[in-house]
Amino acid sequence: MKPRIAVTADDTDWRMPVGGPGLLLKVPSWGHWRRRPLLHVEATRPYLLRVMLGSQPLFWMRVDDWWNGCAWLRGPAKLTGGLAPISAEESRRPPDPGSPGWWAAWNRWWVHQFETSEPSLLHAGNWCLRPLQAVPVSRAQGYSTVPIIGTGLFPEPPCGLDAALRFQPFQAEEWSWAKTRARSYRSGGVMPLRAPSAEDDGRIKAWRKHVRDGTLPPVLLMYFALVERWLVVDGHDRLHAALLEGREPPLLGLWSFTEVPVEENLSTLFRQDGAMKAAELRLRAKPGDVDAVNRGLLRDHEPVQRLAVTRAFPLRGGAAAWTAEVTAWRKGSGVEVNPDDWRTFLIGG
Repeated sequence: MKPRIAVTADDTDWRMPVGGPGLLLKVPSWGHWRRRPLLHVEATRPYLLRVMLGSQPLFWMRVDDWWNGCAWLRGPAKLTGGLAPISAEESRRPPDPGSPGWWAAWNRWWVHQFETSEPSLLHAGNWCLRPLQAVPVSRAQGYSTVPIIGTGLFPEPPCGLDAALRFQPFQAEEWSWAKTRARSYRSGGVMPLRAPSAEDDGRIKAWRKHVRDGTLPPVLLMYFALVERWLVVDGHDRLHAALLEGREPPLLGLWSFTEVPVEENLSTLFRQDGAMKAAELRLRAKPGDVDAVNRGLLRDHEPVQRLAVTRAFPLRGGAAAWTAEVTAWRKGSGVEVNPDDWRTFLIGG
């Protein structure tokens, strides 16, 4: 018998808007779970990444040496056939769209897919599967422009869903913590893994009817913690259909996480004492905020923090292999790139 995923209710305060009840998944570390997952990241120094779908690259990425941005080149892998399609009958089966029961039904559907598909989307360890709410780009956080320090971070809420309709063979982007920088990108941005279908495609037309009927299944997003980006893993056409109808599609987020004990030191004590004083002041001004204040105090006194992480596997051949691959792929595919951007992509800036 194949080892099963252990499932419990998610009681984590992820510090971002959520859309319904979520699940914590404990994936075993034996049997077929020891394989690399269907979608996985490979890395080598300095900040060179290759995102793989099975044995083929979806895209190569370089993060700027000074953490001021990144660039990526799309690869040959095609996001088709890796996941089971959702039928029209399955779309209409869960009752009361948007209700806790509806979300619970789709959570169960995806857990079943994770367990039965080989290779799975999941690797061994802890995962969270949770309904999400997108935020406007104007409210999204800027990039810290420094490498992540520590063992993980809280996931940023998704923003800029329309970016999933822009599939470019190569892109260089600028990161900034300042929200006033017009050209900079925001944390939590959504990144497609395939080109959008045409508006008159039969699948788009069918999903648009589901949008109008309120039976659109959720779009599955996976968090890429290193670059604070959500990858559209399943549901490109559903997302496209919803946007064409002027609606926001239901979003289901998936991310791996680690549990980090909170150190009992002076910094923690000062932070907790400050939280208590702030809570007292808030309740004096707004006594009706007692539930929100209590949630905040519980969060500030948790002995363990759950933080999002992305596991990266070693990139065989290192930087030399990465450089040879992107050079060969660009030459063979004929992708046109600004010479300065390509030079920075190859050797860093």
